[in-house]
Amino acid sequence: MTSPETLYQKAVQTANQGNYELAQIFLRELLSAHPHVAKAHHLMATTMMKMGTLDKALPHARLAAQLQPTNAASRWVLGICLSNGGDLVNAIREFRAGCELSPNDPQAWNNLGQSMLEARQYSQAETALRRGLALTTSIPQLSIGLAWALFHSGRAEEALAVAQAQNARTPNEIPILAMIAILSLYKTDATNEDLRLAHVELGRRVEATTPLSPIRVPDPTPADVDRTLRVGFISPDLYGHSVSRFLEPILRHCDRTKLVPALYSCYHLRDEISGRLESMCGLWCDVFKIGDQMAAGEMRRHGLDIVIDLAGHTPLNRSTLLCHRPAPITMTYLGYPHSTGYTRADYRIVDSITDPPGESDLCSTEKLLRLDPCFLCFVPPFEPPELPDPVLEDSTPITFGTFNSAAKFSPFIVGVWARILKEMPESKLVLKSYQFSDEMARKHVLGLIEKNGVDPARVELLLQIPQTNEHLRAYHKMHIALDAFPYHGTTTTCEALLMGVPVITLAGDSHRSRVGVSLLNAVGMPELIAQSADEYVHKAVALARDRARLTQYRRTLRAQMESSVLMDGPGFFARFEKLLRDVWRAKCLAPR
Repeated sequence: MTSPETLYQKAVQTANQGNYELAQIFLRELLSAHPHVAKAHHLMATTMMKMGTLDKALPHARLAAQLQPTNAASRWVLGICLSNGGDLVNAIREFRAGCELSPNDPQAWNNLGQSMLEARQYSQAETALRRGLALTTSIPQLSIGLAWALFHSGRAEEALAVAQAQNARTPNEIPILAMIAILSLYKTDATNEDLRLAHVELGRRVEATTPLSPIRVPDPTPADVDRTLRVGFISPDLYGHSVSRFLEPILRHCDRTKLVPALYSCYHLRDEISGRLESMCGLWCDVFKIGDQMAAGEMRRHGLDIVIDLAGHTPLNRSTLLCHRPAPITMTYLGYPHSTGYTRADYRIVDSITDPPGESDLCSTEKLLRLDPCFLCFVPPFEPPELPDPVLEDSTPITFGTFNSAAKFSPFIVGVWARILKEMPESKLVLKSYQFSDEMARKHVLGLIEKNGVDPARVELLLQIPQTNEHLRAYHKMHIALDAFPYHGTTTTCEALLMGVPVITLAGDSHRSRVGVSLLNAVGMPELIAQSADEYVHKAVALARDRARLTQYRRTLRAQMESSVLMDGPGFFARFEKLLRDVWRAKCLAPR
């Protein structure tokens, strides 16, 4: 009979060779005769995790930790299993235990910090990740986690500095380059050239590590010019996410004789909105469990003509699929306010206001397609709640507000908001963000307000409101919405206008700071667009002092928005389909 130790060593050897199934055969034989060998349960759990069978790994991880509670590695494996199963409370408990047992192991602090980050415990995550970085700077995940913790605490520029420092230590790490590209969009003084270089560097690195498949999609011929287009949309946001509110008009008003849409979901979450989107498309395909090469192969098998990424470099994105060239034409659109930096992405859909011809074209690796008059069409997910009484009493204090992510509250724009509050000493400011569940995020934004000479007691902080209509009703708390800068709001601006709240925006010189300009022009409200910080303050204060005008906005804004091009679904689809058809025709007729 083979000894337990011999079986264990065979399992270790085969696992190190990547043969996890054979390793598990040895381990089962061992555990059938000796069920209380902690290291065997530990190895069984790790091999099962490697194979993606997390539900089967968890019992073995529990037994390993119970049999050997002072083994830090066993506590980490159990924590990982719990975390992957969504049990963050107990995962954090196990990771804490691992840190106590092995306080000089930076990976232990990384495990703890990442789980706290997922649980939105940003200040605690920051502490844990800094402990790890004090031990080593050679693990990029520590810096990535710390940057995200700072970002979610409203400290995007600090987060950028962390990512840049890590890039200097470990250059060419794609996750770090992606963080630099994303975080640059939140930096007030980042120039268009800064943004371009950050994205080009990322794109170059991604393409260098993404070999093109020898299986190429054949180019269309002149005979294909007028046939029905098969268009695939890739997104992690095919649920009750704001992106779905701008995708739905395309699907809802799609003429299937002209365009058949396919949706490729790269996130596991599904809800009522997911079902609605799926019912409107010709094909729904989950790709979150498969790698890029396999996903690109599926797209080729589906015979797509055009593939459109909707996420850019936002979290959970699969924009890298564009680099595999899964269709004759590739594009990016909607969910990211800048070029991807990919030379293998053919086009990016914008409009002439977000990206005026000229410098914008030079800043994009993709060719810009301008979908005028506005590149967006908005639809609320459900019937919006009724509007409040439009009459504004003279005694009612004016409340300004924004429901943008706290990460967009740059020190610059908070300083501008403080100027408005000082001009209107009886006014208040209401801010709503999911980040405010964390104490550090609350302290940071209130600290910025106080630093600019305004009593923090004049600011009301609201947490995330999961129910959509209750979230929309929260707009009743404000009379004037203040757009963020340099990273404008999109959904928040549309929601505010829908709820009868005028939005003051500050125009910048790149897509990130011109979306609000496009939206307000689309609704026919250019008078709310400021060209400088001084004008932004002036417009906000002047509107706050004109109660008759405010009342008129509250009475007419929703109807004005609903009748505008911003909510004209049929008209938008006609323009969208023509845009795609034009580039398809050019591809079909291009010289061979």
